[in-house]
Amino acid sequence: MAARFGVEGTWSVARRHVVRWAECDALGHMNNAAYLVLCEDLRVGPGWSALGGRFAPNAVSPVVARMEARYLRALNFEDEVLVTLRFASVRRTSFVHDYAIWKGGLCFESRAVLVAMRQDTGQKVPVPAGIRAAMVAQGAVEEGAVEEAG
Repeated sequence: MAARFGVEGTWSVARRHVVRWAECDALGHMNNAAYLVLCEDLRVGPGWSALGGRFAPNAVSPVVARMEARYLRALNFEDEVLVTLRFASVRRTSFVHDYAIWKGGLCFESRAVLVAMRQDTGQKVPVPAGIRAAMVAQGAVEEGAVEEAG
């Protein structure tokens, strides 16, 4: 399937998506914010929940500390695309995800720095061991004592 969309490189997670009218402007171009929502969908499902993470008041969950986005080619209503995620790196309390959207090659790329936080206290905490191990197993590089984003 990746070849059909012109995907380059190795990606841990891939999901097909058809651009909906609700994601477009009046001319049928995909809205810039909609690209980020597709990344969020991967971050929440396969990027956290599927690795054993939870979203609850007393749980540790990811909070976006920084997001970079690069728009390369416009997408339009009813375009079929492939949205991908890979686990780039993991530190003590933070980790990095790379995202891309493909249709005949790369159309959009993004990088997010996420911080593990307790939702009830807002306190930064270590990335849970099981989630850390799963990210590393899927390609994340473990980084040593690197200054945390925040």
